Amino acid sequence: FALRSIPAYERIKQLASHAAESGQPIHIGMGTGQLGGDATPEASMGITVFDYVAHHAATSDQPVSATVGDPTILPMAQGILLAARGEAGFPERYTGREVHFYGNDPLAYGAGVLAALQQRDHLASILLGRYGSEGLWIAETTRRHEDIVQLGGTVDPAAATLMRASLDDAVFGEEMFAAGAYLHRASHLGSLAMQDGARILIVIGIIVGVVMTSLGYW
Repeated sequence: FALRSIPAYERIKQLASHAAESGQPIHIGMGTGQLGGDATPEASMGITVFDYVAHHAATSDQPVSATVGDPTILPMAQGILLAARGEAGFPERYTGREVHFYGNDPLAYGAGVLAALQQRDHLASILLGRYGSEGLWIAETTRRHEDIVQLGGTVDPAAATLMRASLDDAVFGEEMFAAGAYLHRASHLGSLAMQDGARILIVIGIIVGVVMTSLGYW
């Protein structure tokens, strides 16, 4: 199943490899979405990207940095990192201090992300999950004061429009939900193929409906 190229995901793969060589961590900001609520799909994509980056960092015994804005994401992210360190043969390297929870208030979370980015040099910052206006604040402030690559994405159209100008690469809308497939997660390819197939069938149905209506059959 061939996937069209999405530059942001290709760049994440390149950055993960570069981080393993340079020793500079990649920051993953998973937003304020709640698992189990209406933001579950967005929160899950942030976790998917963190899983990919964390496993690459663990394999080379390098640091990783993550921020979460909802308590339902915190244990999931900690569990991913603990498993990644263990699978890589460095379980003692897990400290629990690489994943930070800054509260589910958007402004408090934004302030926490900026503080985390200032504490040490990062190779890149990836903001993927549920974001509102705080997404623009984080991305624009980081662009002005930190010399790092910024990638990100969110579903909300207003937030996406605001964030896009401050990011080096972005994924928005349906592109967000392809993160697993693009980061070489085979289990995600089937669902992505089903989504694309359903989209094609809907378009065909609309075209057939229009043609039938114009010919007077409906």
